[in-house]
Amino acid sequence: MKEQTKSRAYIIALFVVFFAPLLFAMWMFNSSNHSFVIKTQNHGDLIQPPRPLGEFVLTSNKRSAWTHDQVKGKWTLLYLGNETCDLYCEASLFKMRQVRLSLGHDSRRIHRIYLAITKHDDNVKKKLVFNKYANMQIAFINRSKFYSQLPQFKDQNENKIYLIDPMGNLMMSYSKNATSKGMKSDLKRLLKVSKIG
Repeated sequence: MKEQTKSRAYIIALFVVFFAPLLFAMWMFNSSNHSFVIKTQNHGDLIQPPRPLGEFVLTSNKRSAWTHDQVKGKWTLLYLGNETCDLYCEASLFKMRQVRLSLGHDSRRIHRIYLAITKHDDNVKKKLVFNKYANMQIAFINRSKFYSQLPQFKDQNENKIYLIDPMGNLMMSYSKNATSKGMKSDLKRLLKVSKIG
């Protein structure tokens, strides 16, 4: 009788060891009300899957065209705005500059772009207040041509910072409330593991 009880207990113990984790995992997967949250390390919002930017040619503040070739080979912080720059816009441009500078020798691997969606093609540059950000690339695109030239932004919002990888993929976005500390943390991690850009 003792042997029978021992062997029953052994079988129950085996069942618990092997099947309890499986049952717990199934419960976790199917339960919508559990309080466990899986945290990711990134501070920005990942764009899944990353979207390769196709070929485009935009007007630049440097009196030359800005093309898809200039996005490749470096990590790009791109602010998507319009022909005016409000306080949130200025704060985002400041964050982009500070994040780049704070990365020290890795700052050369990053460039900054302001992409202004405009209503008119003329006199746009006069409306923009970017004297403080003279080293930043500024590109312009007419609103009527925006989605045909850059369809990858179709469901994305204006007044956000976007991250483009050295292969030319739109991969992450930051809201206007994102902190420079979080952006720097993401970039440091990406630059550390990246062999390109």
